[in-house]
Amino acid sequence: MLEHLAFHFVRDFSFILPFTKENPLFGLKARLGLTLYDLLSLSVTSAHRHKAINQREVLEAAPALSAGKIAGGLRFHDCITDDARLVLEVIKSAATMGAVPINYMEARGFEIEGGKVTAVHLHDRYSGSEMTVKTRKCVNAAGVWSDSLAKMVDPSWHGRVQPAKGIHIMVPLSAFETNTALFLPTVDKRYVFVVPWQRALMIGTTDTAYSGSLDNPLPDGDEIDYLLSVVNAYSETTRLNRSDIIAAWAGLRPLVGPPPKAPGDVNPGSSTSNLSREHYIFEGPGQVIGLVGGKLTNYRIMAQHVVDRVLSLMPSEYTSTLSTSRTKGLMLGGFKDKQDFLTQTASIGAKARKLYIEPATIDHLIASYGFDAQQVVDLVEKEPDLNKRICPDFPPIMAEIPFCVRQEMAVSLEDLLVRRIRLGMLNQVQCLEAAPKVARLMQDILGWDETRTGAEVSSLTHTMSEHLSRAAEPVHV
Repeated sequence: MLEHLAFHFVRDFSFILPFTKENPLFGLKARLGLTLYDLLSLSVTSAHRHKAINQREVLEAAPALSAGKIAGGLRFHDCITDDARLVLEVIKSAATMGAVPINYMEARGFEIEGGKVTAVHLHDRYSGSEMTVKTRKCVNAAGVWSDSLAKMVDPSWHGRVQPAKGIHIMVPLSAFETNTALFLPTVDKRYVFVVPWQRALMIGTTDTAYSGSLDNPLPDGDEIDYLLSVVNAYSETTRLNRSDIIAAWAGLRPLVGPPPKAPGDVNPGSSTSNLSREHYIFEGPGQVIGLVGGKLTNYRIMAQHVVDRVLSLMPSEYTSTLSTSRTKGLMLGGFKDKQDFLTQTASIGAKARKLYIEPATIDHLIASYGFDAQQVVDLVEKEPDLNKRICPDFPPIMAEIPFCVRQEMAVSLEDLLVRRIRLGMLNQVQCLEAAPKVARLMQDILGWDETRTGAEVSSLTHTMSEHLSRAAEPVHV
């Protein structure tokens, strides 16, 4: 569905699932699984069914794999996107329809009347101001923080979220030669993917139960070594090690855990493989509608289910004039339909080429910003010096900085370099090197003083260094 709603950044991607000479039955089992996958997706698309490929075809697509180990493989297709950019597009689309997105607004308390939340006390973490919003109905969709919010309403709330930690590492394209994405089976019956992304190679992901700080999950050395060992098990001549890593990060999935057996119980075990990936909607304390679990790619269905649940609990005087959800056909990225996408991107590309914007950067701008790429190109037209790369090995340019600040609510250096422009997740050393010049431009736009500018650079340096230190080679004494 997303492939048809967001042409600019949800793209078909070819994967190869190799199977080894040591496990000849795996290929048969995998093909049966992919056949079922193809049948289930018939209603979505009729293209790109999986097919078996021989050893030669696998090695031509991924020369880093070992001829001595690989027996053949299966080629299948899936879609790839940029999760942060997808979320931003959804927010911008909602804003055009009347939603009011507010960045860095933290819920700090609730007013309850008759067992129902009637107002939320909010704190602006940047200005320090406070405000209260009255509510007819309240939704808690805070991911791994959902239980924390629910306990603010009712301290006796028994949590339903079990965070699962996943880490990724990035290596240069030159470190492991492959022309396609790989889906590598592991000895513990999981999969690790190796995906060419944003001119680097992304390797992930782990999936383990997590009980640390929700605000700052970090990759651990054993998790990094696990990913490296899986990739190295499929290769003889190419051996990845920690010195190849140019970025590493961790994230948390809000999986739905089983209800505790008694107050104070926790969900035991370190495995998350048996936990549901489906979303779960419930009425929590204060009659707040809660949503946990699910997947990013199902965001539209999840949102529709939540809104339907909310409306079913509202008096008819508020809902009688409402129509059914229209998001199934609502394009993202500022385009009306596929023809509009083709016409507008051709126009943007033509203007960008006249301004000597690099082809890789043009592709990056369209894939990241959709129709709004025109605004970035216009900034280059007005200030040609903004047509300079932020980092030497990646296509983002300086013109994206004023656009993200003015149009996408980027209010910190980390916001911009990690969540708007993904350089902090692609190459953390180059991101650190670029930080001072990016901070200076943000200073000019936002009116920061020297103290604030220095603090922004220091904060990003701490974050990047903290992640890089986890990927560093261990020192043995």
